[in-house]
Amino acid sequence: MEDRQGQAHDWTVCRSRTAGGAGARVAALAGVALATMAFGATAAHAKAAHYSVTIAGHKITTNARLAASVPKKVRAVGLEDITYNNAPPDEQVINGVNVGWEIDLGRAVAAELGLKWKLTTSANFEEFVPGLQNGRYNTSFTSFIQTPARLKQIDIITYYNVGTGFAVKKGSSIKIRKPADLCGHTVAVIEGSAFIQQIESINCKRFGKPAVKVQSFPSDSAAELAVSSGRVQVYSSSEDQLSYLIQKTAHQFVLQPLNFDPVPEGAGVTKGLGLSKPIANAMNALIRSGAYKAIMKKWSITYGLVKHATIYR
Repeated sequence: MEDRQGQAHDWTVCRSRTAGGAGARVAALAGVALATMAFGATAAHAKAAHYSVTIAGHKITTNARLAASVPKKVRAVGLEDITYNNAPPDEQVINGVNVGWEIDLGRAVAAELGLKWKLTTSANFEEFVPGLQNGRYNTSFTSFIQTPARLKQIDIITYYNVGTGFAVKKGSSIKIRKPADLCGHTVAVIEGSAFIQQIESINCKRFGKPAVKVQSFPSDSAAELAVSSGRVQVYSSSEDQLSYLIQKTAHQFVLQPLNFDPVPEGAGVTKGLGLSKPIANAMNALIRSGAYKAIMKKWSITYGLVKHATIYR
């Protein structure tokens, strides 16, 4: 998402986060939509079960060794994933179904670990980190960029390298080739996103220019509307999401050359639960098998892929 996303808002990232994949964007759902998916458990609820799921042509089945490494407390409840509902191609709702490459990764990791996958989607990023801290959820496959502030609250297991991208309305004379080109312009971002800190870190005084004016919005669609209507000059999100946006809107926006400060992003995980290492190991198994690459390609993402998952604590 965030990247989808200082202070208590230093969480999401978003988004960051609108590239490749087919399907129309659906407006962010009000409230929270819960979708629970089971893959046919054959063992007792509190013990490692066996699951199988096919995604992007790859059949992913439970790895007994990895499943045995999951804490009993987690085996009893499953992988409780909270993610955003309107940041394609990372995640979105199409015809009432939650889809996206991060949703596919959550399903695949759950299957590798022999866990039921319980998905909750929400338009409110600001509930994600508190939800991980209070035990309502134990994971969030929602493109968290790791920052010192976030790592005081949650662990992050990275699975993608994302750059912050910029787009302007078609016909605009603005060209963003380097960070200094943002100085003096208004930039729309999703509220609570790490994009805010990144953009505000640009030292425009050094270039003899006025500061960037960052305006935050509650959703990607609201930020896009602000730019398309001319109220804001530049839209910022993860580069993959912007590529998707441009394709979806028949090139009503123009992607700018600047790919700013590419950084790793990944899933947020509850601290101290003992789940971070199993998830990282499951991700690495998906990378080795080729399932990870296939999932990303399914959503037209062929750049920014990682060779291994990294745990940030």
